[in-house]
Amino acid sequence: MAKAEFIGLHALTHIADQFTPQIIMGASYFRPEEMDRLHIKVISGIQFRNTATVMARKGGTTRRKVVGKKVDNPIGFLKERVLTAKQTMNRFSDNQDNYVETPYQVEGSSDYSYPMSEAAFKAITATYGEDLFANLFHGDLANDENGEKGALSLFDGFLTCIKHDVEDGLISEAMGNLVNCDAITAPTSSTDTAAWDAFCAWQQKWNGSLKNQLKVIVYCSTKTGTALARAYANVWHGNQGVRYLQVNGIETYNFTVPEYPNIEFAPSDIYGEGDKLIATIPENFQYGVNSEDSRSKISVKLGSDTDNLDITFQVESIQGARLLNPFASAFCMSNGTLVEKVVLGDFTRAIFAVSANDDALGTVTVNSAAPDPKKDYAANETLTLKATPKGSNKFVKWSNGKTTPEITVVTTGYPDAIVALFSK
Repeated sequence: MAKAEFIGLHALTHIADQFTPQIIMGASYFRPEEMDRLHIKVISGIQFRNTATVMARKGGTTRRKVVGKKVDNPIGFLKERVLTAKQTMNRFSDNQDNYVETPYQVEGSSDYSYPMSEAAFKAITATYGEDLFANLFHGDLANDENGEKGALSLFDGFLTCIKHDVEDGLISEAMGNLVNCDAITAPTSSTDTAAWDAFCAWQQKWNGSLKNQLKVIVYCSTKTGTALARAYANVWHGNQGVRYLQVNGIETYNFTVPEYPNIEFAPSDIYGEGDKLIATIPENFQYGVNSEDSRSKISVKLGSDTDNLDITFQVESIQGARLLNPFASAFCMSNGTLVEKVVLGDFTRAIFAVSANDDALGTVTVNSAAPDPKKDYAANETLTLKATPKGSNKFVKWSNGKTTPEITVVTTGYPDAIVALFSK
């Protein structure tokens, strides 16, 4: 049997190549169920610049003209909408001690695999995927130079695209796609219906074409979604009629109500905090992936200026987002408030990712709580990690080689990851 030792640069690069297809597809790979739930269209292929054309109509429907009387009917204008995918990057530091194991030879083959190292690598790619997903709405490349630590972006998100459309005058009260709405807050009693009343008044101001769409998605924060559902229940004295929807057989936050059968509410944590509402048609928010660009890869570097045993993983891919049609027949937003809840992507963030190689086999805790994949840890923080197998499964060891279920680690102030390895 081969001796347990550092698996080497060649093996790490081979593992990285296995994960490259995942990082290429970005958030659409790591959170496909959420992309479906939020009705976001994924565009892949050679899409560094994807251009589509939308029509902005002027005036209303043509009326029958009186013979001999001229009727002006300006149709409107065409607008090119470009999705530019840009290179996104994240960097993770690790140590060779976390990639020491005896290679496993695949039966009937000359190939070797490194299951523990692959599990540790999976945690890195998962962190990158979460960073991409967190940028979908609030990502803003303008923060890259001046943003506070942890607020840097990987690409411009949907709300940043909307902000640019507002600056360009494509979204405004005059265009009919920016409509005032009363503040929406949680009901204070079982008879408080103000939040739902505010939504109904806002919906009545939408452009007629938007109101008559076969389906309209209303995006909101999770708190606002809860407030609307509770206020609707109060209208009917507790017989709320709110129907929560399923995606691929799993119940979600999305809900509908009988009065508006074509409207689906889609609350989301990554949407932010506040009462701003966005109503639009399905797949009007689009996520672009340049899946055929050679710059999408995971690079592995051994050694650093301070420690020859350091390993640096640099993860790169080509991602982008756009609002395809900002015009009133397909889009409307309110004047409410909205602030980002969290935006990830700065590869200097000190995230310490703790996970299990298979959640069905066991669980992990950090200081007796579930791991928080978005939490920063300063240098020299002491964390207690505990691995607990489920049922008759067994704990094998941690990816850093420790074999006791409960260990303590001291954070370095740099990104890191550790995986609890369980087996049946």
